[in-house]
Amino acid sequence: MVTAGRLSYHRYRIEIRPAPDLVRLPPRFRVEVKKHRLIGLVLEELVRYRADLPVVLSRPCVYGVFSRPVGRLAPKEELCVGCLRCTVQYPDVVQIYPNPERERLGDSYLKPAYVDTLLYEARTGHVPVRGAGYRGPLGGAGWDGMWTDMSEIVRPTRDGIHGREFISTAIDIGEKPPWLVFNEDGEPVGALPRLLTIQVPFLFDCPPQSARPRLLLEILARAAQEIETLALVPLDLVVQFDLAGPHVVSVVEEETWRWLARLSWSPRMIALTGWEPGRVAELDRRSPGSTLCTRVDLLVYRKPGDSAEPAKAVGSGQAR
Repeated sequence: MVTAGRLSYHRYRIEIRPAPDLVRLPPRFRVEVKKHRLIGLVLEELVRYRADLPVVLSRPCVYGVFSRPVGRLAPKEELCVGCLRCTVQYPDVVQIYPNPERERLGDSYLKPAYVDTLLYEARTGHVPVRGAGYRGPLGGAGWDGMWTDMSEIVRPTRDGIHGREFISTAIDIGEKPPWLVFNEDGEPVGALPRLLTIQVPFLFDCPPQSARPRLLLEILARAAQEIETLALVPLDLVVQFDLAGPHVVSVVEEETWRWLARLSWSPRMIALTGWEPGRVAELDRRSPGSTLCTRVDLLVYRKPGDSAEPAKAVGSGQAR
């Protein structure tokens, strides 16, 4: 951000709101209670805790699995996190098992754990934090996993020796000369950096051909605008749906080249599906202030002995 000829730091902010699941998912764990033994335990604890029902009917779970009026006779399985405290304390009364219905979520590529992660992100707007883990003498089989997070990637700040330190996630896209040259008056001469900056290290790629309704493209463009990144949208749909803005990258293909004549504004960035010198020169004339990039296919090579599945092409971009 430039203010009165001076640079000022501006940090992005992503607004989030809870988004409850539209469909109730199967719980992660099944809580199996042996009711006849439970009834005996409840009677014993009624005496021990002097008929304090809130205590008797909720023990031994701190997450509220047994917090119904009837306590452990009807556990709230959706609250179980699998800590196994109940099983350790009362192994002859309650057992915890992975829910097979949960394990069937997803497919051969989208594993149940990935489904959990995606749904958590969609539901809360937060990114699950995962640390490197503890690998010392008290870790491994037979010990509780001690997890810690010392990552500077998932935390925008940290308390360093000089106080609170801010960690920038901004990314520059464009071209930079290897060095700058100045004249006797201190003014730069020759090639200068041509950059645009996004505040997060990711952008939104074009949806597949079968999933490009107007509403979805408007959502991607709005999200890119709010978090100060970029959304790639086919040029013809940019014009048809009026998605103008510095946060929208127009993707120009051979069959959509004619739509350039109907583009009434100069995009901050234009993506080509090839790098034909004549086309590039024409775009330079049409939009001299735009950053141009090309989308290329990168081949994924596999080592001998790897899966025999065919290598997939990965879309990428190279700005100039």
